[in-house]
Amino acid sequence: LLTWFSFSLLIQPKLLTFTTTNPPLNKTQPTKPTPWTWPWT
Repeated sequence: LLTWFSFSLLIQPKLLTFTTTNPPLNKTQPTKPTPWTWPWT
């Protein structure tokens, strides 16, 4: 559980960097990470 949580934390910054380069996806990003991270944990 902790491993997946740390892994999700590593993936999230990558998603944040990906959304920073793509402004249109920035609005869909905040809604996606939460449900996306929950299944992993």
